[in-house]
Amino acid sequence: MNMKLFKQLIVFPLIIPLIFLGGCSTNKEGKSQIKAAAAAVKIEVSDTLPLGGGITPRNPRGPADGPLRVQVIIITDGKNKVCLGSCDVTVLRRTILDEIGNEVEAKYNIPFNNFMFAATHNHTAPLQDWSFKTPVDSILNSAIKKAIMEAVGLANEKLISSGATDFYFALGYATIGQNSRVVIDDSTILWVPLSNEYGYNRLTGPYDPQLPVLAFKDSQGNPEAIVFNHSTHNINNPNNVHSPSFYGTASQEIEKELGGTVVFLPGAFGSTHVFSDPTKERVFRIKEGIEKAYAKSEKRIIKRLVSVKKEFEFEVRTFDEDQEQKKVANYCNRFFSDPEPVIQGFKNRRDHVAPFQGKIQKTWIQVILAGDIAFVGVPGELFAELGMEIKRRSPFRYTYVVGIANDYIGYLPDDEAFNLGGYQTWAGRAYSKRGTGEAIVNEVISILNDLYKDL
Repeated sequence: MNMKLFKQLIVFPLIIPLIFLGGCSTNKEGKSQIKAAAAAVKIEVSDTLPLGGGITPRNPRGPADGPLRVQVIIITDGKNKVCLGSCDVTVLRRTILDEIGNEVEAKYNIPFNNFMFAATHNHTAPLQDWSFKTPVDSILNSAIKKAIMEAVGLANEKLISSGATDFYFALGYATIGQNSRVVIDDSTILWVPLSNEYGYNRLTGPYDPQLPVLAFKDSQGNPEAIVFNHSTHNINNPNNVHSPSFYGTASQEIEKELGGTVVFLPGAFGSTHVFSDPTKERVFRIKEGIEKAYAKSEKRIIKRLVSVKKEFEFEVRTFDEDQEQKKVANYCNRFFSDPEPVIQGFKNRRDHVAPFQGKIQKTWIQVILAGDIAFVGVPGELFAELGMEIKRRSPFRYTYVVGIANDYIGYLPDDEAFNLGGYQTWAGRAYSKRGTGEAIVNEVISILNDLYKDL
């Protein structure tokens, strides 16, 4: 055989995979040169600000039990550069995040479409906006923006000066919470399982305990960053002081024990809460889950790093105000000792949504793919049923939802949940048109399938 042709036949199969790897840089052994750097920055706000995260505002009953923070990780393969982060507030909307994303692109050369930021949905952050008929707090938003920009800047600075990073992954689990939509004997969907005296008999949907843990280690084997994802409402018990809530507390404790920066990405938690366990137990369980997964994590090669961010149109639902008021009043008068503030709280939300009824709004959906691990950013509190549907239909084995990513459009129930009712489906809380959740799932799967075809 001609020696030149022989060499071409040997080399040609090795070239083919590299064409589809998204341009990853490699070392002499052909391994991907992934670099990652992370940072966390405190959000500088007063501990005396009223607490949000509830139907009515609350005054804190003492000093904060831990700092509210921004935590961020930047990953690069030498060609592409992505940024994932979260912020210890109840919600984040695109009105602030779009502005931040554009500044990050201009200042740190991280493309806007490669920037994904989520709210950790801790219910012990300051009041943020119209839910209580309070004006948007420009001071708080400025503090959030300042902390995000500082955290991204610190991580980017570390990235420039750091060497290659080894990547480890394991899929663990943590049994925190349960499906929180409980049907009682008269077919009412309880907000929470208040008591067996109401004839509590069954849950109405699934609960997702999966706990993916991603670790990025330096050449000495020390963690630079640990990223984890879990799907339960981030609420303390008791819930009465400024706090990053149990996910944030667990993150900060693990940083002290293992080192590095821990980044929590909330999952599809819209229909999942934890009730009776005290905060200490919640922190213990999430730490235990992370530590077990971290200990068994295996080294992996990220052969492809890519992000797709796409605008998604949805319609604001229409509703009959009298019917909604009656529905809320009947529930609150039955189950609450002081129903009027709660009834008014829900009316405030509807009053804000009412002028937008039937109008088309735009939001974001996003997929960040790191090797065969996909993070799917959705702009609200997606129900577990829909989050698990994304995982089931995804062509990528390891697919995880990031809730309240890049925007917030309220609860996103599945169709069956709308049939059953309950507070998560009331106008003002689920303010997109019925079917929006399923439409988001379909659009996400389309993006994932396109990315899979490009392998």
